[in-house]
Formats: sequence, C-alpha cells, structure tokens
Amino acid sequence: MSTSLAVMTSLIPSLGYSENVSGRYQAIEEVTVTAQKREQNAMDVPITIGTFSAQNMEATGALTLGDIADYIPGLEVGDGVTQASMSIRGVSSANISSGGDASVATFYDGVYLPRAATTIAFSDMQRVEVLKGPQGTLAGRNAAAGSISMVPNSPSLDETEGFIQLKAGNYDFQRWEGMLNLPISDKVAIRANLLSNQRDGYIDNTAPGGADLDMQESLTGRLSLLWEISEKTDIQFNYDFDDTDNGPRSAVGYNGGNLSFEKTSNDAVGAEETRDMYSFGFKLNHEISDSWSVSWWANHRDFDVTNRDDQDGTGNIYTYLDTDNIESSELTYTELQFNYNSDRINFVGGLTYSVEDKTQTTAITSTAETASNLSTQVANGLLDALSAGFTIDSIWDPTDWTMLSAALNGGTPLGQSNAEYQGLLGNVYFAGYGPLLDGYHEILAAGWVDPSYAGQQWTEEVRNTGKFTNYGIYGDIDVAVTDKLNLIFGLRYSKDEKDFTWENPTATMAGLVNAERAFLAANGVPVAALIPQATNFLSPLSMTGVGLVSDTLVKASDDWSKTTGRFVAQYQLTEEAMTFFTYSTGYTSGGYDSFVLNSSVTPLEPEEVTNLELGIKGDFFDGRMRAQFSVFDMEMENRQKSVTSADPTIPGLAAPIIISGDEDITGWELQLTWIPVDTLQLGMVTTMRDSDSQYQSYIDAQGNPAGGDKESAETLSAYTLTLDWAPEIAFGSLDVHVDYIFEEQDFGPETADYLPIYESLENFGADKKILNARIAWTSDDEHYMLALWGKNLLDNQYTGIPGGLAASDLGAAHTTVSAPLTWGIDARYNF
Repeated sequence: MSTSLAVMTSLIPSLGYSENVSGRYQAIEEVTVTAQKREQNAMDVPITIGTFSAQNMEATGALTLGDIADYIPGLEVGDGVTQASMSIRGVSSANISSGGDASVATFYDGVYLPRAATTIAFSDMQRVEVLKGPQGTLAGRNAAAGSISMVPNSPSLDETEGFIQLKAGNYDFQRWEGMLNLPISDKVAIRANLLSNQRDGYIDNTAPGGADLDMQESLTGRLSLLWEISEKTDIQFNYDFDDTDNGPRSAVGYNGGNLSFEKTSNDAVGAEETRDMYSFGFKLNHEISDSWSVSWWANHRDFDVTNRDDQDGTGNIYTYLDTDNIESSELTYTELQFNYNSDRINFVGGLTYSVEDKTQTTAITSTAETASNLSTQVANGLLDALSAGFTIDSIWDPTDWTMLSAALNGGTPLGQSNAEYQGLLGNVYFAGYGPLLDGYHEILAAGWVDPSYAGQQWTEEVRNTGKFTNYGIYGDIDVAVTDKLNLIFGLRYSKDEKDFTWENPTATMAGLVNAERAFLAANGVPVAALIPQATNFLSPLSMTGVGLVSDTLVKASDDWSKTTGRFVAQYQLTEEAMTFFTYSTGYTSGGYDSFVLNSSVTPLEPEEVTNLELGIKGDFFDGRMRAQFSVFDMEMENRQKSVTSADPTIPGLAAPIIISGDEDITGWELQLTWIPVDTLQLGMVTTMRDSDSQYQSYIDAQGNPAGGDKESAETLSAYTLTLDWAPEIAFGSLDVHVDYIFEEQDFGPETADYLPIYESLENFGADKKILNARIAWTSDDEHYMLALWGKNLLDNQYTGIPGGLAASDLGAAHTTVSAPLTWGIDARYNF
C-alpha cells in the first residue's frame, strides 16, 4: 500500500457543538442520521459516513452537492447542473448516456433521483449524508460505490418560525432565501421555503452576441403539509420545484500558449443550461404496536433539461462546434417499509418499485465554414495519398478548388499514366478516403462546398428513448448478541427491466434548396456523411453514412437481476468507542450506450462490487476528540468506464464509448475532530486510495491501441483544514470559520492529452491552494445575523489540460478555469 496520503477534512460544524455559558465547543454534538433507515447517532452506525449539516451550508455558502466535495473525503462531483457525475472512492458514472446508470445512488427525502436531478439546491436543507462503500442492501441498485442522501426539514407542530436571508457579493451575486413554518392547528402544520440564486459569470465572453458564461439564475422552492391524523399515524404531502436558467460553462480556448483567466470567445448559438423540474408525493407513517411500525411513501418527479455549450472555445467560425443534451424524464418511485424494534433486535424491510420514462437528444452542430475546414484537411490527405506534390489552403479558394478537381480527376495535370493513377487510387482507399473520392462528383454536383453556404449550420443528432422499471425487496436485521456485540445481516433482491431505442436522423443543413435536398435523399447520403471527419463527431451510428436510411429506429429490451447483501460485526470497545467489520456487495444495473448502436445487441453488463471494511469510531479525552478510522478493499467486476475511441475505418472519427474492466481499490480514511479549548474546534480527515485495474482493449482518439494492460494508480496528496472559533464577546455571539483546501496536481507526459507546450500556461500543473473565511455575528436573542465572507482569498486560479471534441480535428482545444476571489455579506432575520 502506498505511503502517499490524501488529507481532507469535513467541516467542523457537521459534527456540531454544544453551547453553555463558559464556552461554545465544550463537547462534540451527537449527529442523528438515517443511514440504516432508522434514526441513530452517527457514531453508532457501522458505516463510514460523511455528513454536511445546515451549519456547514451556512458557513461555506454551499448551494448544491458540487459545493461540498472539498469537505467530504472520497466524494467528487462533476461540473454543471444537468450532467454532474457523482464519484465516491474514485468510482463514478460511466458517461452521460441515458441508457446507463450511475454507480452512486442519490436520494432526496428518501426518493431516488435520476442523474440530471441530483443537483437540487440546498433550500431549507437539514443535512446531507454520504455513505461510502456498497449500499446495495438498504439503498438498492446503483449504490455500488455508495449513496448520497439529502434530507430537507419537515414541518413542525411546535411553533411558528421562519427566516429571511440575503447573501450578496461581487459579480452581482444575490441569493435570497426564505422559510416559514406555520402550525395551522395542533394536528396540522405547513412549511414553505423559497430560494432565488443569481450571479454573473467570472469570465467575459467577447464573441458578439455570445451567451453569459457560467452565469447562474435559479429559483427553487418546496411546500410541505404535515397532518397528524392520530397519535400513531401521520402523513406528509410534499411539492418541490426547480427552475434553472444558467449560462453555459466557460470553455476557455487555448491558442499557441495563450489562455486568459478573464475572457474568452464562445460563439455557440443559443448556448445555455436549463432545468424545468417539479415533483409531488407523500409519506405515511403508522405505529402498529410498541414494536412494529410501517411507512409508505411515493413520489413523482418530472423534468426537462438542456445543456448547449461551446466545444471549440473560440469565436472562429471555421472551427465552430457546439453540443447539446436535451433530456426529459418522468420518474415514479414508491417504497413500503416495515420496522421492528426491541431491546435486542432491530429489523427493517420493505418493497420498492420505480418506473422511469425518458427521452434524450444528443446533438452536435457545426457550420459550413467548419465543414470547409475539414474538407480542406481531407482533400490534402487525398492529395498526399495521390502523390500530387502539393497542398491547398482552402477548398473554398477558386484556384485551390481547380487544382484539387484536376488532381482528383487524374491524368495529365499530375503527369501520370492511367495505370499509375489507378495504383495511387489504391493508396487512397487504403488510407480510408475512398468514400469521399467515390462521392466526389456528387459533392461537386450538390455544390454544398460552395462558399455561398457561408454562415449556415448543420446538425448531427442521436435520439434515444427508454422505459426503465425496477423492483426490489429487502430485509436487514440487527441482533444484539451480547451487551457489546451486534451482528447485522441484510439481503436485497433487485430486478431491472429496460426498453431502449436509438434513432439516428439524417444530419440537416439550413439553406439547402429543395433540389439539393432531393438529390442527397435520392442517393441516401446525409449531408454530414460527405466529409468523413465531419460526420460522426458525435457517434459512430452513422458510420460512413452512405446508403443509410434516414430516421432508422433500433429497439432493444433486456432485464437484469441481482441479490446483494451485507454482514456486519459491531463490537463496543468502551461506552464511547466501537469497532466494526463489514462484508458488503453492490450492483449497478446493466444497460445501453446511447452513442453505440452495437450495445443493442451486446448490452452493458452490470457492475458488481464486493467490499471488505474494518472501522473504528469513538470519542476520547472526555469527549474533546472524535476519531473515525476505516480501511477498505473494494473489488469491482465489469466496471463501466467512458473513453473516447477512434474508428480506424474513418479518418478523424473519435466518439465516446463505454468499455468495461475489473478494478481493485484499496485505501483507508481517518477523520479527527478536536476541541483544544472551549472556544475552538479543529478537524482533519485523511484518506488514501490505490487501484489496480485492467480494462478491455480499444482504439484511442488518436487511433492508437489502448487498454488491455494492467494499470496501477494512487491518489495524490490533498487536504482541507478547517477552524471554527467562537470567542466570548459582550453583545451577542461571534463565529469565525476558516478553511484551507490543498490538492496536489501532477500533470506530466504520462497524463492523457498532455503536450509540453501547455507548460507555458499560467498555474498549469500548480498545486491547488484555496483559502476561505467567514466571520458572523448573531444577536443575543438570535433574531439577527450579519456576516462577512470571502472565497479564494489568495486569488489563485487553475486550469486543467486543454482538450475537447474540437481539439484533434479542428486544432481548437479548450479547458475550464477555476473561480477567482469572491467576497460578500450575509444578512438574516429569524422569527
């Protein structure tokens, strides 16, 4: 096992504190979680858990799961709202395919969330629980690496309460949030909350008419009604919505060593990231007896999302390329759960059912100028294969076009005999340029490479639909064998049924006259297919395109089932400390790759995970230090991984595909919380992972053999340190929060897409160092709160390795840039 450590920390308030007149942090507060589908102290649960509380959200200004990843060890969240992937212990979703499933299951108020819905805003949120390792027994399918549970606050019958809060800062940042809890009677209460978040982007877009990059604009709300029907029965009705209209991500173009942290030129037409979502449901709880209880909840969630952004990172119309993900989903989820509790036995079991109907359109749009650029590249490849002895600058240049036409017609212009020319034609076909040469006269007749098409766009699309049904039955029993020893046994049977379709319509180009469209249709040639490099940017569904029937519909149907389980031995070392050993298994459903038609015949195999874990949790030194330590070994079979692969039969083609392989991840995690004095609380978490893997062979984006070999990797050093200080003051209370985030970077020749010229970029490969701070004052009656905060106070910005779909074929690489220094104030009134 490597000695390299990755040190991180969960924020101190996630563990809470206890107040009294002599100090704010005399004892570490107990945190209640529902990791085992019943309320327990987090320190009593034999699972490695990371928590993020309402106090954390307040101290850091976190809005979604992506904002908490630096504070939960082993958790990583991708950028964006509609396509953010979740990763636990290095295991994440394969890609954005609508036919596959995530390896991390995400829940909101106990209900499973589809991928595009996982970034719900933390509006009136009580806490977030991150459970690490397979959670197949209690969380079900797609919890192979772990699960995330977001727990919103429920209505209270106790008292009327509420708040209104404003967070404001530079870049025109404004976040308004309000909540009202109102008991209507001693049996009925409602709780309503609303959050509006707006912020300008960090980078100026210099493209004329270009979208506001990384701009945020969202409105999120939730309405709950609690009815206590009797002393033993209650029901809660819930409705929530999310209306997001963000700008596209900042694709910062790289050009000859130049990359700006302040501006870029993104000319994608109609670029945006949107989500229109709502859900409604209920939760019914009934106490059958002193020992038995039953709960039943159901929910329906509906959303539509778009995500159109720039792929070339430039304002150059000759390299124009944008992508869009248009997705709709309707998911109905229901669960019936039974609980039994006695002095020695705790049992939970139940049934789950869900059905999801979804559609996805994935599109790539380019311009006639880009097509002419690619045509020029292909033409020069043809000229080289024909030993023409010259190249052209542009297929749209009249002189170059004349020379190209003469060369492709052979004979006198090249000074070759017919036999010599026919021999050179063999080189053309061997090089893969045959389809273009065969269609040369058709291209000329259609006239589509004519400069009169300047400014027109063409789009390649793949449309998918799916209906996914899941059934589950589970049971988990916790037996206190002795006063110190507990044994836990759990099993779940899951079955998934999937119906999926692929539809690959002909690429279309605005501006083609009817006669030209008719010509192309009569010859069965999609416009995009006339240029091998232009077609199939998105997907190999079209292949060469010649002879393809427009709007071909392919259907597939399959089902998968799996029994997963866990065995846990938990031993109480002292009243304050316990140790546990876990053997658990997990399962991610099989499915389909929406970008690869062959998966209709050979579906993706399910991921299967086996995890061994040994842990210890405890409070020491009179409750002033809390420690959580665990070691794990997680073996994965048929792990699904997304790669970009080239089709060797078509020059320039590189498309996303899913490959599978086996992987073994080992590591350990240590979390410490320490109260050195009553007014100060510190914490640290350390984690390390090593992995050994072997994936199937494939052809990479450059056309080179890849995969097939055994590979080893280890985490880099990383840590986040936090400090919370509550000095005594004369009026009210003061809370100071500081956190420092460090991540080691290691960009080198062995890193994918690395080029030595990237070393000239500012901060390229530099270790990440981020300092955040917040100081808040609260009045004695706790009605008023004022705070001043700053993020990235060192004003360090970082970039990754440039790349993207347009990098190789169009020479237009781009990357993203981290956020600059931001600052602001908070003002809150509680009533």
